[in-house]
Amino acid sequence: VGKLTAAMAPEDKVNLLSYIVPRFGSGDTAQDKALEAFVSGLKPTFAVIRSKCPAMDESDVQLLGSELLASEVLKPGRSTREEFAVWLGALNEVDLEFILTKRKSFKTDAKEDLVKFKDDREGEKKRVEERREKIQEQVTAARENRSVIFNPRTGKMEEAEKEGFKLPF
Repeated sequence: VGKLTAAMAPEDKVNLLSYIVPRFGSGDTAQDKALEAFVSGLKPTFAVIRSKCPAMDESDVQLLGSELLASEVLKPGRSTREEFAVWLGALNEVDLEFILTKRKSFKTDAKEDLVKFKDDREGEKKRVEERREKIQEQVTAARENRSVIFNPRTGKMEEAEKEGFKLPF
């Protein structure tokens, strides 16, 4: 699989592995057959996509082919290799381009969402910091302008001296 998908972007390979790796070692013969059908179906799937979309980049051919094959063949009982081949043969270039665009949009949408999240987080940080500064300014103004303070020795509120008055804290 690694050699057949050499042109794919690393994050797309990791995504593909997330489909494949959990299916190994299940002990289910149907799952083992599905894995074999997936691996043996990669080359023919890529060839069909290349023939229908000659201008498509090789990385996109591999991404589209592996995603389609994984979604249909890796889950036992969903589609056989033959059923998948018939379905793939019925798709045209517009269908394949649409599926590829939809697949790539997830990554684009996620990046946009991340940027929005970071902007929102920065805005919230700024808002909190501005609020903190405002409160600190109010505390400082209150300390400078207060006329009554609490005397911890007597336990009472007393009038503060205006001249030379400094709080102990």
